[in-house]
Amino acid sequence: MQSYFQKDYRLSPVRCGVSLTGLALALAVSSTVHAQETDPEAVAQESSPGLIIVTARKRSETTLEVPETVTAFSEETLERANIEDIDDVGLAVPNLQLSTRADGFPNVTVRGLGGFGNTQGVGFYLDDVQLFSDASSRFGDLERIEVLKGPQGILYGGSNIGGAVKFVSARPELGIFEGRIAAKAGTDNYFDGEIELNVPLGSNWAFKAFAFGETDDSFLTNAQTPRQSGGIAAGSEDIGKREQYGVRGALYGDLGGPEIYLTARYNELDGPNNLWIRELDGDFQYSRTLDLSYNPRNTRETFGLTGHVDIPVGDLTLQSITSYTETESRRETDLDILNEFVLDLFRPEDFEAFTQEIRLSSDDSGPFVWQVGGYLLDLSRDLDSVLIIREGFCFIDPGACAPLSTNDDEILAEVPFEVSRRSREQIAAFVNASYEFGQIEVSGGLRVDNTTSERDNLDTGLSGKTKETVVLGRASVAWSNFDETTLLYATFSQGFEPGDFSLSNLSTANSLLQYNKETADQIEIGYKGRLLDNNLFLTIAAFYVDYQDRQFELQTVDPVTDTPVEGIVNVGDSTQKGIEVDFVWQLSNNLTFSGGAGYIDAEWDEGVVSPVTGLSLGGVQPPNVAKWSGSGALEYEGDIGNGEFFVRGQARYKSKSSTNAQFFDVPGDDYPIFVNPSYFVFDLAAGVDFGNLSFGARAENIFDKKYFTDVQEFPNFAGSLNPGEPGQIIIGTFGQAQRFILSVGYEF
Repeated sequence: MQSYFQKDYRLSPVRCGVSLTGLALALAVSSTVHAQETDPEAVAQESSPGLIIVTARKRSETTLEVPETVTAFSEETLERANIEDIDDVGLAVPNLQLSTRADGFPNVTVRGLGGFGNTQGVGFYLDDVQLFSDASSRFGDLERIEVLKGPQGILYGGSNIGGAVKFVSARPELGIFEGRIAAKAGTDNYFDGEIELNVPLGSNWAFKAFAFGETDDSFLTNAQTPRQSGGIAAGSEDIGKREQYGVRGALYGDLGGPEIYLTARYNELDGPNNLWIRELDGDFQYSRTLDLSYNPRNTRETFGLTGHVDIPVGDLTLQSITSYTETESRRETDLDILNEFVLDLFRPEDFEAFTQEIRLSSDDSGPFVWQVGGYLLDLSRDLDSVLIIREGFCFIDPGACAPLSTNDDEILAEVPFEVSRRSREQIAAFVNASYEFGQIEVSGGLRVDNTTSERDNLDTGLSGKTKETVVLGRASVAWSNFDETTLLYATFSQGFEPGDFSLSNLSTANSLLQYNKETADQIEIGYKGRLLDNNLFLTIAAFYVDYQDRQFELQTVDPVTDTPVEGIVNVGDSTQKGIEVDFVWQLSNNLTFSGGAGYIDAEWDEGVVSPVTGLSLGGVQPPNVAKWSGSGALEYEGDIGNGEFFVRGQARYKSKSSTNAQFFDVPGDDYPIFVNPSYFVFDLAAGVDFGNLSFGARAENIFDKKYFTDVQEFPNFAGSLNPGEPGQIIIGTFGQAQRFILSVGYEF
């Protein structure tokens, strides 16, 4: 029996210039092909482009075999398409809105599922371990990335209502001593270095180490306009300067039956925090200059340990996955977005997460394949944020305090803002199985998930505790023709995001502001075909989602104390339906054309009203949904002397997307119901390999398109000092500007 470790992490090489959209839009159909008929690695080595081994169902299968949409990026595509962080993934996948929030956390929706801000809705995983505090980190040394679209409630549980993004790292290899050194340099003083080393430890063990360092001055600058006191912002004008370092070690052992995989990682980030671009109205100017009183920073340190154990028990396999992660972050925010000191926010936050998953799995040699397991999460978050009012605040009302002095940065007052102790415990049991009847496979699953959430707000003295049990189901049916070139499937899946308590409450409240769980039911039908003598890999999927009690994070101002309040509320129900198409076409031995597109029709159901204005939202497109999105790539590879080379051009598109303005704006106010405008981003890349030595060059966003990865209305903490509405302003987070990069690498 082939072990889980071998199948999961021995990805067959696929040199097909795979689709940016992920060729594996593998809405894949649950294949009727099991291991005794077709080995996954043998299938992945066929001439048909676009086939990648994935673990969407927590067992190794090609993208032909999974009865749901899976977008996969091979190691080669990650390198050639320059997919290094979640912003790059978000651009490359249709019907996915994914970017790094201005405070370093991810903003993400899939097919309109999930919510930006503190309501995540999409799970992020590193080697099957969910990430709760540093999903936007750079991991490097990846074998592939998988994007699972639609509710993933059965095998992945809560916080996966919209899907899951899985980072799969390259594991140590037995009996091989090898390594790699790579360096990149580019505009805006961008420098990046990586080193990895694989060391055999006897015949049964191997160790792998990976380390990286990255610096980037960014394309954003602080104007450093003199303040009323004559002082200017401290620090460099490179307000977006970012430094990130990380190291990961992995130990693998094959004990002639049991297998062990242990990892330890450490990441350190020193980067900007909440560098919002201030827009005066819905006609965006996209200024790349900010004018703040100082350069707000986000410092974050993460340490993580994981342990994977794979034990054969007769024809079964017992798998244990254990993880412990701790993250310390310190975030500063210039809330007023002015060069004067008005209001600043300091948010120290500590995360600790322990997870344990146990799975018992059948082998895949027969028509009946199953898994049964249990999961435990113990998560704690300690937040001690404080509002800081400095002497520069006096110029707003000179008669209210002492005249301005050169010490305008000195603190007048520190007001506890969000001081809380928060915990979540999830205990779940699940079962998933499939059975093959000739050309038809029927599969299904069930999960029982119990979540307990507690919160103590120390600044208000209020506490809350909630406990709920959710039962989720999944079912699919798939058909394959005899020559295994055409697959059809239909899948029903469910997911949820647990309820909890908001970060803040209104001054008149005598209990914590609680929000309830949100749930989603999805129906998906799909086709996948290998056409034109296996040179064209085409996938099509259509989906319908019933989304109930949607959670959204809203920022407003307490009408009594005139202080900021951030809360999560259940706005109501919405309906999403749409279609996705992907293809990978091997035009010749050297030329590959790949691409994909997605369409979403999303509307609030009738009867839904804005929790802020009370106006009807029925028929309105919910926030953070782009109706159209797509990407395409043309790649040529060939020989040059004793070496090989490639040239790749790619384009990514997002249509205009809705914003949270629908919650705040009313007819006649200063802001219209604005949208985030559409954008195209074009990249070029080329590289050449001469044996162990490689050189590369790339141009990102070659036409220097200005665009926001997200845009929203936000409380106007500076009042009349900021023009616009008294209560709200418009802020946006910039996407990557034009950048040119040269690279060199050496393997040994």
